[in-house]
Amino acid sequence: MQPRPMYAARATAPDLAQKAKADDRRTETRKKIMYGGAFFAYLATLSPEQKGRVKAAIDAMITNKKDRQFLGLSDQ
Repeated sequence: MQPRPMYAARATAPDLAQKAKADDRRTETRKKIMYGGAFFAYLATLSPEQKGRVKAAIDAMITNKKDRQFLGLSDQ
């Protein structure tokens, strides 16, 4: 087994903070994907009337103009 160079043995505080921040972003992204998938699975269980009401309520929560255009929603 070869000894590791001394400079590679320790991560600096900024490196650790950056890694923690990246891990947090990855965790939040995974949560969003999981909740989004669960929401679409839930929508599939609703009647057409219920589905329309729930989708309209969610669509109303999306207020950013670029996001609404991307999703094909009308301007509010």
